[in-house]
Amino acid sequence: MNIRGYEFEGPFSQTTNFNKIGATYVVTDSNNSPIDVGQTNNLQVRIPSHDRSDCWNRNAQGNVLIYARVETHEETRLQIERVVRNNFKFTCGVF
Repeated sequence: MNIRGYEFEGPFSQTTNFNKIGATYVVTDSNNSPIDVGQTNNLQVRIPSHDRSDCWNRNAQGNVLIYARVETHEETRLQIERVVRNNFKFTCGVF
């Protein structure tokens, strides 16, 4: 999936056994409508234990899809997250 010039791999399910990698991730419903965005230095731990997973499931009616862009540098992950966040209205993770 390409979002504002950034390629994200996926879709993956919430139960995917991700590697211990840094990534920016976009959460969508089954129609690929973005509902959340975030970044982490460990995708393997972050997705299964995410504090907004209830919001994801409620808004995606149980059909949560995860797209991830692997990126080792936190500064770059944060920049990508900001770009994506500024271009969509998210129902989960609203600041």
